[in-house]
Amino acid sequence: MAIFKLNDPIDNELFAEAYDEFLEQYGICESRIVDLEHEPQDRVLLDDLFRTIHTVKANTSLLGFEPMVVILQELESILDLVRKGGIAFSDHTGDLTLLLMDKARDFMNQYGEKQEVSYDKTLYDDVEKGLQELISTPSDKTPDVLIKIIALIDPTTALPQSDQKNWLQELADDNEELKFLYQLSKTCEDRIGYWKGRTDRIGQLALSMNLAAGSPVDIVNLAASLFTHDIAMAFLPMSLLNKNEALTPKQRTLMRQHVQTSSQLMRSIFGSHMAGQSLMQHQELINGTGYPNGLMGHDINAAAKIIAIVHTFEAITHGHTSVTLHRRPLMRAVLEINKKAGIEFSERWVEIFMKVVPKAY
Repeated sequence: MAIFKLNDPIDNELFAEAYDEFLEQYGICESRIVDLEHEPQDRVLLDDLFRTIHTVKANTSLLGFEPMVVILQELESILDLVRKGGIAFSDHTGDLTLLLMDKARDFMNQYGEKQEVSYDKTLYDDVEKGLQELISTPSDKTPDVLIKIIALIDPTTALPQSDQKNWLQELADDNEELKFLYQLSKTCEDRIGYWKGRTDRIGQLALSMNLAAGSPVDIVNLAASLFTHDIAMAFLPMSLLNKNEALTPKQRTLMRQHVQTSSQLMRSIFGSHMAGQSLMQHQELINGTGYPNGLMGHDINAAAKIIAIVHTFEAITHGHTSVTLHRRPLMRAVLEINKKAGIEFSERWVEIFMKVVPKAY
């Protein structure tokens, strides 16, 4: 690790102003990236994102934080290419930008606390080289280079999850019906390659959230609901499960049928009305725009609210990992879920999720 210090300390008032400005730009950066994932060719958003990074780089340079200036300069060059059409904006571009901004925030925080910064110079040098490589990479190869740089910054995006037996599986061992559903769900993972480890990841996060809230949902019913949901999803056509493009109306109708299918399976196999109801409601949204019945927040049961969050988290962080061998950074998923609190997800359960996920992930 290297230690960064300034020969002449920064005036406290000047640093406080610079830090406040950084936090403001950080928030703008997060917002623009979320918007760009829905409108990746929006020139106004692309220009705003570029200007945000340019402002952060300029302020960092004014403070004399040279290690960060070098990285932000390369990122600025890449986002300039993005806004000019040389590189397409993608999930990976957004992830890279957020991760580097997080590094900048850590740099600022350390300096504010200690007037010095401990940082991995080798990592900074490797990231700088990767960003320079990206600038000269042909467009069809940029996703591979982006994934490589992201994995350097956040190794958890490339490392496989442990397949060790955990407390979720031990819970299933105490209940024959639950054990059957667990085993069937694990078998479904084998059919859909990018689901490897999904049952345990989703289950452990959901049960951790429930426990943190004082266990308002029966844990066996909650686990059974999670297992049965994925069993129902696994019976959808592979072409639909693997599709990256927007669904056609017919495909959307077919996809939405998993709500009824999983609910019926739950009631017939496990004999629980409450668990079946949870699955019927897990696609309902707090603002009433979900399906199948357009329920509002107070009409949706707690288990359904938990299931909605953990499945969205899984979709953001893992996606089609059999194709990309890449996982989205934790901070990216947390940002997206937090922005939907009170709109799609229960604010109370998002707050619990935010406390639990760093430990469970």
